[in-house]
Amino acid sequence: MIRIEDIYKRFGTVQALDGLSLEVPAGKVFGLIGPNGAGKTTTIRILAGLVRPDAGRALLDGLGQDRPIETRRMLGALIEQPGLYGKLTLVEYLTFFSRLYDLERKQARRRIQDLCELLDLDTKSRERLQGFSLGMKQKVALARILLHDPPILLLDEPTAGLDPLITKTVREHLLGGDDRGRKTILVSTHNLDEAARVCDEIAIIHKGRILEKGSWEELRERHASRGRVVIHLRELRETHGALVRQTRTVSELLLDPDRNTLAYTAADAAETNPGIIARLAAAGADIVSVEVEGTSLEEAYLRLIGGLP
Repeated sequence: MIRIEDIYKRFGTVQALDGLSLEVPAGKVFGLIGPNGAGKTTTIRILAGLVRPDAGRALLDGLGQDRPIETRRMLGALIEQPGLYGKLTLVEYLTFFSRLYDLERKQARRRIQDLCELLDLDTKSRERLQGFSLGMKQKVALARILLHDPPILLLDEPTAGLDPLITKTVREHLLGGDDRGRKTILVSTHNLDEAARVCDEIAIIHKGRILEKGSWEELRERHASRGRVVIHLRELRETHGALVRQTRTVSELLLDPDRNTLAYTAADAAETNPGIIARLAAAGADIVSVEVEGTSLEEAYLRLIGGLP
């Protein structure tokens, strides 16, 4: 299990994390979603023991940063732009790390072979890493963090720079299949589609704070009621708009005389619409139809981070 408790971290004048708290249950794939600069990478680096928080604490299976040897053995961390030892060949590099993790020589050879085949690196095993492309370096970093089969994975944009076929392979291997439920995984991304494919739960992070968290189903239920309502009338009058404005929770009211429609955004359409429709009907409005367009998760995300009004 991963637990983050009220963490603050500042870099110069930038408040990277501002009282961040988060819990990832054991065996779950948890997505940390946010724009660039939201604090995703800083969170991953703190959990990996690469950065110390100014306040608060991070725990991996109950262990904190004061137990670095134990925590690093249970952890595989993929950090954005991983540094590799360019003078080593791929096999030399992975063999070096297998020794750091005390893997037996036979076990290490088997793991290296299996991971190179999985990531389509088997033909590059004797080549030096300095000649690898960015995508190939990302695959080498993935192989490295999986060598010792850790129970906890921290993945910072794990498919960045990978071609679509390898992206699919990585997604299925790391975030699905036999490992599903066997590993606790925190994956950071700004890609909602990617998160929707693989994550059991997500948290939306912005300016170092968690704005919202929960399962996809919970988020859908939470935001589906907020949407655009379009009421088509037989004849639209200016007074109809005034009747809608009496409900203070609506916004973005727009009257279209050419189409005889009035439209508005409702924080909770199921709660507000009956009252609005009743007032319109009592005033003699001839209502032809009422359409409710629920807010998508992408729209909800953009509103939360300030990308939409």
